[in-house]
Amino acid sequence: MNSILTVEERILLQSLGSKNRLEALNVLSDMVGRVPVSSPIFSTIAGLIIKLKDASFDFAYEMRSDNGFADDETDML
Repeated sequence: MNSILTVEERILLQSLGSKNRLEALNVLSDMVGRVPVSSPIFSTIAGLIIKLKDASFDFAYEMRSDNGFADDETDML
């Protein structure tokens, strides 16, 4: 299975440390209201909210740290 998240979305989701999709959605919904629309992270938060609402999104898979991107891709962040 491949990650459907961008590097930024995946790092943001994992950094939240949420135990489930609903908790992550609540935190992100609160964050998106506080971040200026012109901020680069606004689109990352909004995109992640949309993907979390998708029924086919596998929260447990995306929270795992051993899948998705190679170490050299995350070093660029």
